[in-house]
Amino acid sequence: MSALTVGPAYAVDSACSGYQDKTFSTPGSDVHVAINLCIEHYSEGGYMATAYYTWSGGGGTDLDDNRKFDQFDLQVRVEQHDPDDGDIVKASRVCDLRYDINTTSVWNGTCQKWYSHSRALTWSADGTVTYDIDRDGKGTLPAWNLGGSSRID
Repeated sequence: MSALTVGPAYAVDSACSGYQDKTFSTPGSDVHVAINLCIEHYSEGGYMATAYYTWSGGGGTDLDDNRKFDQFDLQVRVEQHDPDDGDIVKASRVCDLRYDINTTSVWNGTCQKWYSHSRALTWSADGTVTYDIDRDGKGTLPAWNLGGSSRID
C-alpha cells in the first residue's frame, strides 16, 4: 500500500483591482486614463504585478510648452502582506509614459514587475501615478495612489 501525499491547496492564482480612472485637465483636450492592477502567481515560483493602462485624449507632440505632461510615471509594486508588518514592497518598477501620452491620442499597454519568491503569506499588486501637467505652473502634483488588487496566496 502506498501513501498519497497532497501539497497545500491554494485558493487563487490571480486577482485584479478593476479599472480605476481619472480625467486630467490638460492643455487642449483633457486626458482620460484608466488603470487596472493585477497580481498573478506563476508555477515557476514567483509573482507578477501588472498595471494594464489605457488613455484617450493624449497629445500630438512632446515639445516642451506644447505638450500635455512634463512627467507621467506609473509605478507598479509587488507587495507581500505580513500579519504583523502589513504590506511590504518586495519589488517595484516605474514606467515613464510621458513621451507616449504626449504623442499618442489613444493607447493601451502594460507595466509589469516580476518577483521570484516561494508561495508564502499573501500577495497583491499596488501602484501610483506621479504626474506634472505642462504649463499649469504647479509642478509635480500629489500622486494618484491607485487601489491595490485583492490578495492572493
